Amino acid sequence: MVGCGHVGTTSAYALMSRGVAREIVLLDLDARRAEGEAMDLQQAAALARPVEVRAGDWEDAARSAVVVVAAGVGGRPGESRLDLLGRNVVVIREVMENLLSRDFGGIVLMTTNPVDVLAQFAQEFSALPVGRVVGSGTVLDSARLRTMLGQALGVEPRSIHAYVVGEHGDSEIAAWSSARVAGVPIREFCAGAGLECPDFEELLRRVRRAAPDIIERKGYTSYAIASCVARICEAVLRDEHSVLPVSTLLSGQYGLDGVYLSLPCVVGRGGVERVIEIPLDEGEREGLRASADLLRRTVETTRGR
Repeated sequence: MVGCGHVGTTSAYALMSRGVAREIVLLDLDARRAEGEAMDLQQAAALARPVEVRAGDWEDAARSAVVVVAAGVGGRPGESRLDLLGRNVVVIREVMENLLSRDFGGIVLMTTNPVDVLAQFAQEFSALPVGRVVGSGTVLDSARLRTMLGQALGVEPRSIHAYVVGEHGDSEIAAWSSARVAGVPIREFCAGAGLECPDFEELLRRVRRAAPDIIERKGYTSYAIASCVARICEAVLRDEHSVLPVSTLLSGQYGLDGVYLSLPCVVGRGGVERVIEIPLDEGEREGLRASADLLRRTVETTRGR
């Protein structure tokens, strides 16, 4: 775990609680902070699952199966994820240089925002195979969408299949045409249950506003993203071949390529093993293209600095 701020330490706790790994190593520029967090977590492990938690160095990171990058500065109230780019891209370059100089052979899971752009730069800085540099993407956004849909429909969120795709940010879209409850399209499910269909635009607005609303109130987000980090790491470490909407480099899907964004992907020991093209209507395709264009312009602008 590179970075012992709110996201890094909460993610380490989530990993420990789920019993995903037998060893968790914390790294931070503030070595004493990393030591203190590791000590606290290790003492909690006695009441959780058998796991060793300790502070470490880049040699430890290079030997890891998964390196979660949570280093960087956090979002400020009213600040978009893309506003964070200039302040975090230098941090990511240093992280990748430290890993690659020590023959790193694992998976990089990027959580630092703006996650899509920074995952793309991490892959370019490192020249690692695309599948091995994964962004946490819209796993969290999709979980938020399913939670809100579950509340509206009176259905447990895990029984709902619905994805947010594109940028992990303001240009993301909800793939409503593919959303299902027990295999039934949302509108048909509502009609059959005698329910009023949710306002799709309002639900997506609430998903997009979720992080800013939390940051406005408590200053940062942590628990939900930590649960997503643990879930992605679990899929990798257990070679699950689970379908998760993580961020990866597109190579022709929906006519798009050369940009990192989120689509449902098969995730296993090799990282992203396959990208799935789910059915999208023309409006959703247009929204996905707009999201890709925004991210591509941001990457190109940053390269030109």
